[in-house]
Amino acid sequence: MVFAFPLLDVAKEVTVHMAPGMPPGYWWVTASVLGILALSATIDAFTEVIPDLLILLGLIAVVATQGMFVSWRMACVHFEHALLAGLIIWGVNFLWYQKFRYDALGMGDAKWTMLAVACFGAYPVLAAWAIGSILATAVILASKLTSYRITQVTFAPYLFVGLVLGLYGLRFAV
Repeated sequence: MVFAFPLLDVAKEVTVHMAPGMPPGYWWVTASVLGILALSATIDAFTEVIPDLLILLGLIAVVATQGMFVSWRMACVHFEHALLAGLIIWGVNFLWYQKFRYDALGMGDAKWTMLAVACFGAYPVLAAWAIGSILATAVILASKLTSYRITQVTFAPYLFVGLVLGLYGLRFAV
């Protein structure tokens, strides 16, 4: 389907290449998931909470779309990878909490990561965590060099920027 506006055709092509596991005819699901991740990161920046309902709706959309229009086997594998990613983050936070008695990571970051892995795969999300960590650390260091004090860093906004850069680097710049 060709849109009346060339920019929409470009947006369609970009979203198709972002998530190779998604069926090309359902590029709008990938765009919706990207929108959910952006909205969740924005909400996290202001409220320090990732909305469960948004993440759940995104996971249902991804798994159902992959299952009905590609294969249920692939949808289950992607969902297993998403669960594993969430479990790893939970495990790291659990061990950190046992040692230091405070959380290292929020479980909102685990939920956010699960949706991103289910839709885009593990490598872009690993890049998101690496880039997001570097960006968050730079912001923390900049706050220490200035008089502006940060009491807590919400990580999802940095994860989102890292995901966009990771997707670009892994899917388009190669």
